Amino acid sequence: MTTPLPDAPAARLARPWGARLEPYALVLPAMAVLAFFFAGPAIYNVALAFQDLSLFDLGKEGRWVGFDNFAEVLSDPSTGQALYNTAVPLTAVTVVIRLVLGLLLALLLNATVFRRWRLGWLVRSLVLIPWVTPPVVAVAAWKWLLDARYGAVNQLLVGTGLIEQGIPFLAKTSTVWGAVETMLIWRELPFVVITFLAALQSIPSELREAARIDGANGWQIETRIVLPLLKPVIAVVTLLTTIWTFNNFVYVWLATRGGPGDYTQVLATQMYTTSFVDYRMGTGAAIGVVMSVIMFVFALVYFFVIFREKGEK
Repeated sequence: MTTPLPDAPAARLARPWGARLEPYALVLPAMAVLAFFFAGPAIYNVALAFQDLSLFDLGKEGRWVGFDNFAEVLSDPSTGQALYNTAVPLTAVTVVIRLVLGLLLALLLNATVFRRWRLGWLVRSLVLIPWVTPPVVAVAAWKWLLDARYGAVNQLLVGTGLIEQGIPFLAKTSTVWGAVETMLIWRELPFVVITFLAALQSIPSELREAARIDGANGWQIETRIVLPLLKPVIAVVTLLTTIWTFNNFVYVWLATRGGPGDYTQVLATQMYTTSFVDYRMGTGAAIGVVMSVIMFVFALVYFFVIFREKGEK
């Protein structure tokens, strides 16, 4: 006769305390590092948001003002303009363009011709060039290309007769957002392409072959088989790129510093100028908290929609 196995919860309770605490002890160092580098600064920033504190008074206890900093931020008309710039031209436009271009390029790079000629490694390397370029270098290169007098773009346009004199792309309100979006999309697009390409290559080729045997054409295969299988990847990429772009500071600051005037001011640059140019650390921290709350709400709504769709299936 075989001896019955003990009940799993009872067996766990019968183990000595040391054995039960061992898994928690193993992850404790990693949790401590995460708390020190991420949770600690976040909590300190929230505390700063409720204080009237100057940049020169860091390390000292500021004067607690409650929600006055948030009231100042939310009642400031420039905050509404910065929020619009952050949400629409900086985030929504660039994320949609990256998703569409990334999917199209991934489908192109997944074509059989590259595998037939063994060029997959070459095209993937070329796509990664913008991604491995530091953002500071990428913005500096694009600022040179778009320079009104010596930039290659203006030289080409003047040389072909399309324009009579150079266009100051980063100084005109009609072109500045297009220039900033071009820099961001060029630098960040490879992440989307490579992610979609990896997802496409993980789809079994038998599915496409079976669809062709059943009489489906190329368009039907891509729209009715490939795209539904890519929905989880598209959801993750959309969430990540939205959060990264919404909080991005580098491209706008290095390209225009929020100009001309405050035309391209976004929440990240407003937070920087408020904290380190105007020396109002409490108000700058309040802007940071507002940005975090907006992204937290977006993530909650996004996950709610995604999981509800999965539940309905």
